[in-house]
Amino acid sequence: MPRLDRVPRQLAYSANMVRMPRKRRGKSEQMLGLIAELRRRSVFRVAAAYLVVAWLIMQVVATIGGAAGLPDWADSLALVLLLAGFPVILFIAWAFELSPDGLKRTGSADKASQVPAAGMPDYALIGALVIVAVIASSQMLTRPGQSEIPTADAGAIADGIPSDNSIAVLPFLDLSPAGDQQYFSDGISEEILNVLVRIEGLDVTSRTSAFQYRSDTMGVPEIAERLRVRHVLEGSVRRSGNTIRITAQLIDARSDVHLWSQTYDQSLTAENLFAIQDEIANAIVRALSEVLDIQAPEIAVAPLTDSVDAYDLYLQARDLFHRRTDLDVAADLVALAVEQSPDFTAAWALRAAISNVRGAHGYGPEAGVDQATLTESYARQTLALDPDNALAIAVRASHRSQRMMFHGEPGDIGSVLTDLNRAAALNPHDATIHNWLGMGRLFVGDLDGALSSFQTCVQIEARYAACAENYYDTLAAMGRTDEALAALEANLANGLSTTQWVNFAVLEENDERLAFLIAANQPWILPGFPRLGEIYDAYQTPNADHSELLREALDYMPPDDRDHPALLLSLVLTPLGAEGLPVSPVSIWQPGASRYRQTPAFRQLMRSSGTFDYWREHGFPAPCRPVGADDFACD
Repeated sequence: MPRLDRVPRQLAYSANMVRMPRKRRGKSEQMLGLIAELRRRSVFRVAAAYLVVAWLIMQVVATIGGAAGLPDWADSLALVLLLAGFPVILFIAWAFELSPDGLKRTGSADKASQVPAAGMPDYALIGALVIVAVIASSQMLTRPGQSEIPTADAGAIADGIPSDNSIAVLPFLDLSPAGDQQYFSDGISEEILNVLVRIEGLDVTSRTSAFQYRSDTMGVPEIAERLRVRHVLEGSVRRSGNTIRITAQLIDARSDVHLWSQTYDQSLTAENLFAIQDEIANAIVRALSEVLDIQAPEIAVAPLTDSVDAYDLYLQARDLFHRRTDLDVAADLVALAVEQSPDFTAAWALRAAISNVRGAHGYGPEAGVDQATLTESYARQTLALDPDNALAIAVRASHRSQRMMFHGEPGDIGSVLTDLNRAAALNPHDATIHNWLGMGRLFVGDLDGALSSFQTCVQIEARYAACAENYYDTLAAMGRTDEALAALEANLANGLSTTQWVNFAVLEENDERLAFLIAANQPWILPGFPRLGEIYDAYQTPNADHSELLREALDYMPPDDRDHPALLLSLVLTPLGAEGLPVSPVSIWQPGASRYRQTPAFRQLMRSSGTFDYWREHGFPAPCRPVGADDFACD
């Protein structure tokens, strides 16, 4: 009988094949097997550790790059190298393992092999990875440029690629031997800008935005990037004796290529000065029309005066007026200018504008004369020379509105707004006119119109402090206090607001008690007043009776030079119902100023200024309504 162990080998193999069929593994099992193998080879651990370390390296490079003098592309290079290293490190983790004997190839899995259990190092890695992910996400969401408040300096320029038709006129350098002619160089730059801004199709950056780079060491491409413009005009002025040299060059900042340049050497006469400005403006437009889709109209720059000395005085005065500093000196300079050139229309208009604002900026009247009479006289003289002079028309209108608002004189606010609208139509590029128009609209409670005027002003002159302040004040009057506070903070950060002109309601509404008290303690408000804390608390109950507190605060006000401090004092006391103070439009329409809007002083102001008549013709503002045929009430 044959033995079983003698069964032929082929037969035994066949029997085994029939008895133990092999099963096919499904895709899910294959995936689980791959994951298990990746865990066994510590690939996940290595990948997580690499990502954490790579993120730390990027943070270090970004933090110390500037201090270490690394080039701008250093962080990009680090990112590329780290990304390239990621697949390499994954391959090494798969193929090799670290043992006590060093790095060796990873062995194949067998039945005894087990996937290592997660331990404290794994949990630490997971936690670090989560932290990195959260921080990285936060950085992406709050990276610069996405959360900035659209304010005066901040919000006037849109993000994105600059328009091909955009241009900035930088202040020309003063290369005069004594280095004392910067006002003259600025004046030449500004006159060229004033010509270019009238060219249809050109997007010209405001003077205040461009002139902040007066002494900057940055190159033209970087300045252009910050100003969001494609083209830049720069130049220099050298004034020596009776000669002048003006050099100008137009640069395409995107390619850093000079599109045009020219040097002018002339004898110093008014005729030559304006002829050079004419030629530069025409040359720029011709150069841009060759590369852009704009027409090249012939530009004629009309001489402002035939006196170089008068023009020089005018430029000095205009520089001080722009900066709202030394307005008494500016008044003396422009007085000499019109004395030397009696038909100098622009100088007469500037004289009227200086006279109109000097009181609001703390400068007393010219010696022995009523300043209001002088302002009217200067404006009339301007209009006698040019009936359509926009600045003079606006000065007369603004002056009348100030007499109504701050001094309670009778007037017609409707005619004021008509004249301001006309002035804005005659010269839509004058930021001051739009600012005054905004104040007139704010006075009658047209908050939407006022906000639009201040926005236009900021678009024309991005660093016009008065417009920036009035913009956030109007937001506050509309009840948009969060936006108002954000705009105020942005303005302060950009040097566009001061603690002199403060919206106290915004500070209280946002629980800024410390800022409120610091501002109220300023020398021009209520320095040292022992009940300032109670004034802050009173803002939380504006409709309550605070008459006793207001009387004591008004008695405490310093008696000297009352006109200007009284206007600033009204900013903090009028919303609580104080009477007998000059009233700023900013204070009238605050949501918390309802008590003041119910006082006899408010009713008298609205009637004497013609505002009630204006409302009956154009509609009442939101807090007010007609009562019967000849009365009104406001909440």
